[in-house]
Parts: sequence; structure tokens; C-alpha cells
Amino acid sequence: MFRNVSFSKTGIVATILVLVLSMMLAACGNNNKENGSANESNEPKETTTGTPASTETAESLPEVKLTWYFPGVFPQADQDLVFAEVNKILKEKINATVDFKPFGFGEYDQKMQVVIASGESYDIAFTSNWINKYSLNVAKGAFLPLDDLLVKYAPKSFAAVPQSFWDAARVKGKIYGFINEQIAARTPAVVVSKEEASKYNLDIPAISGKLTPDNLHLLEPYIQSVRKDFPQKGFITSLVQLDGLFFNLEPIAGIQVPGSVEFSDSTLKVVNQFETEGVQKFAALMRDWNAKGYLNSKERISKKSEDGTEAKAGKVALAIGGAYKPGGEIELSAEVGYERLQLPAGTAHLTTNGIIATMQSINRNSKNPERAMMLLELLNTDKELYNLLSFGIKDKHFSIDADGFMVKQGDEAKAYSPDVPWMFATNFLAYVEKGKPMTVWEDTKKVNADALPSLLLGFSFDAEPVKSEIGKVTAIFDEYSRAIELGVSTEEKYKEFLAKQKAAGADKIIAEMQKQIDAWKATK
Repeated sequence: MFRNVSFSKTGIVATILVLVLSMMLAACGNNNKENGSANESNEPKETTTGTPASTETAESLPEVKLTWYFPGVFPQADQDLVFAEVNKILKEKINATVDFKPFGFGEYDQKMQVVIASGESYDIAFTSNWINKYSLNVAKGAFLPLDDLLVKYAPKSFAAVPQSFWDAARVKGKIYGFINEQIAARTPAVVVSKEEASKYNLDIPAISGKLTPDNLHLLEPYIQSVRKDFPQKGFITSLVQLDGLFFNLEPIAGIQVPGSVEFSDSTLKVVNQFETEGVQKFAALMRDWNAKGYLNSKERISKKSEDGTEAKAGKVALAIGGAYKPGGEIELSAEVGYERLQLPAGTAHLTTNGIIATMQSINRNSKNPERAMMLLELLNTDKELYNLLSFGIKDKHFSIDADGFMVKQGDEAKAYSPDVPWMFATNFLAYVEKGKPMTVWEDTKKVNADALPSLLLGFSFDAEPVKSEIGKVTAIFDEYSRAIELGVSTEEKYKEFLAKQKAAGADKIIAEMQKQIDAWKATK
């Protein structure tokens, strides 16, 4: 359930934007020129409607190798075997192969910062509001605008994703992220052992959809009861996993950056989430629970973020985080090998951040952006290819039973199980795992459709004017957040955290957010 994250819109003042876009277009032009006639011949022939010609074949496209960076539970024992099978299909269908660059969640963010800073001409990278952050990368000019490429080379995917989702990915009117459809409605999930919830009488009706910073302490008797018999088990959560949603807040540029709007505030006033009563109550409760030993803080403090190892080691009494979704308890149970329950912590909201949580970007310096978009179109429309990359080789890493459900069993299944189908492409192409309802994707779409839409839905923050300040406050979040969420920080340290944020430009960031939101409101 937990993403391993260090947290995850941009633009430029008008004149600078014009210059930068001009430079980007020039760069693209240069890339094409650098590729010379090869790129001209690479250009898929188009029909008079502007879409690739239906008669075009892989043989008519010069062979290219694409480079794709992405995070997940990697390395996997059989990843090279699976990637080779994927490349066979890609070679056949679009005369391309991919140099897959998978990284573990804990290292991906830092790796991409280095790759982007180097100007490397990779082709595709996973981006989001929580890792390899979208808004900051767009502000840096790291990604290529995708509008024209989507229309020409990914028409089926472009039509399948709701227009409001594409609008959520726009920065100053341009789309820089290819959206992987999945659970977009967001509320943190409460996860417990099914057996322990029954044994220790967890009052599910009292907490399901009703947890807030004001009543989080109601979980204490349950945690105490579990720990009495299993003293190694504790309470697991993190500020990144709660993502502002638990506090009834929508962070504008991710939880790490000061600047959030309360869901219920029709004035859309931007506040510093770390100065709100809810977040400070949470911090105080974590200090209390750490003093009582509920958080196993000594063991966890050495890790920068949660990575699911506590759950796999049987050290979780109750966890809150990630995103509640239909059928999620089956995935969560499979992760640890025992049955777990999943409950929504609060009310589901549809937010820009929920929509842009899983995307692929195309590098501004890509030498083959058209083929990169063709690859994304294939992954989002070819069910066999998508499931191969997500779950491995059929009848080796998984099988399909007589009822049509996917079954993963045995050591071979463990040899390729990155557990990130939502990362590669639209989750709605995934085979339905045994135990989930066959209607799980329709159920997920319904949750998205029924979620309360944020009053900020469609607003995209342009981080460019304050990207320097955002870099500084993000570093301060990284310095203090782990101690805050593990309760090993003092109240004085929390005040020091706020003071450092302010000195680093928190007020300037919030003022810029308010300015952009007010301008956006004026256009509504």
C-alpha cells in the first residue's frame, strides 16, 4: 500500500515562457535536424486527418532504441527475461526496443534529478506529484509538451482518458504528462490484519471514513491490545502517505511544499499546512505515541521513507496511507501473505494531485519523441503487452484460471512481481486478480466518478517563479519530516522547522500560489 517516496505546476512569466518554448521548439527542431533525414523518414506517414496512416507497418519505420526510466519494487529476478519478451513485441509492432531503466522507489527521485540535470537524451520517465515531481520538472523545462504528439500518435489513449484529467495535467495550457488512468479519487487507506481486527474487536464502523486528527487517538486501545500480544507491532504512517488528505487539505505542490487549501474553503485561501491545527495535533500525538513505544521509531528512523518492509516482517498493528481503492485488500494481502482489511480513512476527493499521481513524460531532449508516444499508445491499448510488462510471462509468472481471473502462485511468480501496474500505463487493462471482483475496474471508475470534486480541480500550479524557494523548503521537509512523523522530534524542533521554512521562502511560495489561484478563479 505504501509508495516509497520522497515527495510526489509550472511555467514561466510570459516573456520568459515565450523564450523557453521557442528554445524548446528550436531544440526539437535541432534534434530532428541532428537525426537528419533519418528522422524525417522516421516520421510516421499521416492520413489527411493527421493521425498515423492505418496502412503504416513496423517495417516502414527505421529501428530505434528508446530509454525509459521508472520506479518500482526493483530489481526483480526475472526482469531481463520479461523486458526481452516486451521488446520482441515492440520490435514487431513499432520497430522499437526499450532500454529499461528500473530503480527502487528509494533511489528513483535522486537518480532522476541527476539524469535531468545532465541533459541526457533519454526518452520516457515516470513523473508524478509525489516522486520525480512533475511541476518542478516542467518548471525546469525538462519535459516536452505532448499536446500534438497525443493527437497524432496516441489518439485512442487521448480519447479514452477524460478531458478533465488531461486538463489537470496542463501547465500554462500545455500537457506535459501522459496520464496512467487508475484510482484518481483519493483518501488514505486504513490497513489492519483481518484476523487481528476480529480478535481485538476493532470498531470498524466507528473509524471507516471517519478518521481525522481530532479522533485519531481512538485507535490507541486497539494498538495497545495488539501490542500486548505482539510487542513488535506498531502504528505505521507518514506525512507523505497522508498527503494532506487526512487533514482535509489539498496541497498545491505536494505535502513537502508549504501551501494548501482546505477542501471546504470556497474562498480557496492558501495556508501553510504545517501551521494548521490538524497537522500540529498529528505531530503532538506522534510524540505521545512514540513515548509510549507504539511507533517502533528506533527501528524506522534509519529509513528515509516507508517501504513496506515492516508489513512484510509482520510488524504492523495498524497503518494509514496510500490510496483506498476497490479490491485493494487483495493486493495488500498478497504483499504479506496473510489476509488484511482495507478501509477508507475519510471522504474520497477527486483532486488534480490524485489525477497526476501516475504519469509518463517525454524528455525535452528525446531524439525519438514520436516513437516514444507510439510506445505509450501501445502500452495503453494493447492488453497483452501491458500485462506482460506488469505481471510477467503468462503461464510462468501468472496464469489465467477457468473463470478468467489472474492467479500468481509459487516461486516463479515471485521472480517477477514489481507490483506497480499503475505505474506502467492505464490500470484498467490489468487482468483481474483472483479474489477481486471481476467488476473491479468498473467499480474503480465509479469511485472516481462519485468522489467529491475539489474546488481546485483543473488548477495547475506554475512553480517556475518560486522554484528556488521550493527546492529549499523541500530540503527542509526532508530534514525534519521523518522525526516529526516518528514522534522523535520535540515541540521546539517543530517550531524550528516552521521558522526554517519561513526563512527559506514559505511565505513567498504561498503568496505566488494565492496569486495564481486568484487569477485562475477569475477565468472560471
